[in-house]
Amino acid sequence: FIPIAPVAAAARKPRGPKTHSRQSRKDRRRQQQATTAVLTGEHLMVARESNPAYVTGSLRAMRARREALRELVTRRARLPSVVKKQEEAFRRRIRKQMTGDQDRKIRDHIRARMEEPPIVRLRDKVSFMLGVVGVAAIEFAILVRPRSFAWWYVGFILPLLGLRLWIYSRLRWHYFLIDFCYMANVSCLVQVLAYPQLQPLVVANFAHASGPLALAIITWRNSLVFHSLDKITSVFIHALPALLLFCTRWYPPAGLELPDSISAWTTMRLGVLSYGAWQLFYVLVTEALFARALHDDPALMTSIRWLTSPGSNGDYSGLTRVTHDVLRSVGVMRPGEMFDADRWKTKLIFIAVQLLYTCVALLPVPLLWSHYWLHLAYLLGIYLACVWNGSSYYIEVFSKAYRKQFEGDAAARRAAALQMLEAPPPRPSLRKELSKELGKELGKELGKELGK
Repeated sequence: FIPIAPVAAAARKPRGPKTHSRQSRKDRRRQQQATTAVLTGEHLMVARESNPAYVTGSLRAMRARREALRELVTRRARLPSVVKKQEEAFRRRIRKQMTGDQDRKIRDHIRARMEEPPIVRLRDKVSFMLGVVGVAAIEFAILVRPRSFAWWYVGFILPLLGLRLWIYSRLRWHYFLIDFCYMANVSCLVQVLAYPQLQPLVVANFAHASGPLALAIITWRNSLVFHSLDKITSVFIHALPALLLFCTRWYPPAGLELPDSISAWTTMRLGVLSYGAWQLFYVLVTEALFARALHDDPALMTSIRWLTSPGSNGDYSGLTRVTHDVLRSVGVMRPGEMFDADRWKTKLIFIAVQLLYTCVALLPVPLLWSHYWLHLAYLLGIYLACVWNGSSYYIEVFSKAYRKQFEGDAAARRAAALQMLEAPPPRPSLRKELSKELGKELGKELGKELGK
């Protein structure tokens, strides 16, 4: 054992001229090296010959401490796996009690139960009742408390948007929620909750709600179908902003001063600028931020994929069919050419068509702003068309397709439910297509080898 050189404990002498008895820098350096050797255990190696018993005992103690430390680290490493096994065993017991199968997830069990015929019927009955009550409540608010209708609008639209987000996320339709109608509702919420006195915002919302949104009820054949939560939500999303701005225009809240008339230039400028801002946002989201996800999974539904999906007869319907026929007649679309939602040609066509539709729908807005009875008759005509679409749906579709929801297995019932929503056939996932093609190629190669 080599002890550390003790530090001199004698009192320092008063400063004076330097003498040879003071430690030199070399001595201090040697002392530091000796201290380092002691702290790092190097003194054991140096003293191996002078005191073997001490060295052997110290090394054994160090090995014992090292082994104890390794055991502790090993136990801590095993602890998460033990906890995970216990957690998995607990989950299996809970699954066994709730679903009857320890390998079946609870959410899959709940989803299957929700698609069973008794639950579907109960859900449709509740939706029908709430739809009728909702229409009656809206009528009461407009006739009795038109100046307070803004808060009725908030109370209706927020739960409906939340339900739509939840339902469409399960159907993989959540990209619909960045369409223009939803952004217009968000703008109306901003008006009610944050800037009720901001006149340009009120005018822009009036233009969008009374123009493109209200006319979309006719364009996209929105139907007042009370038992369908999806259809009644679509009607409210397009109809409630128009009612909100009707009440705001003719029964303005205290403190809001509105002009008696607005020019067509003001309407077009505010409407097109706000629409253009939304269009840039939409292109950024679908073509930049989430372009890879949309490309890899064709099952994710967007508005352009919905519109460009042909029906069961292999042809388009509604505005898409009119657009396709016009473009084919002027030579933009070749004979036999169909829309492709993944090509920029189709995307630019629908951007241009939607912009043209928005500009045309904004034309009657100045007249609606200036004439109460014209505005009232305009909205009544649109809502009557919505009721007519609902009656046609009940007679033509509901009477034939509703019972199919309760026939066959779960896959058949799900397909019938999508038919009730008038959804296009689901697109296969890109991964599934690649796996299928790869399986075919491997099967061919295997057949060749077996033949040889």
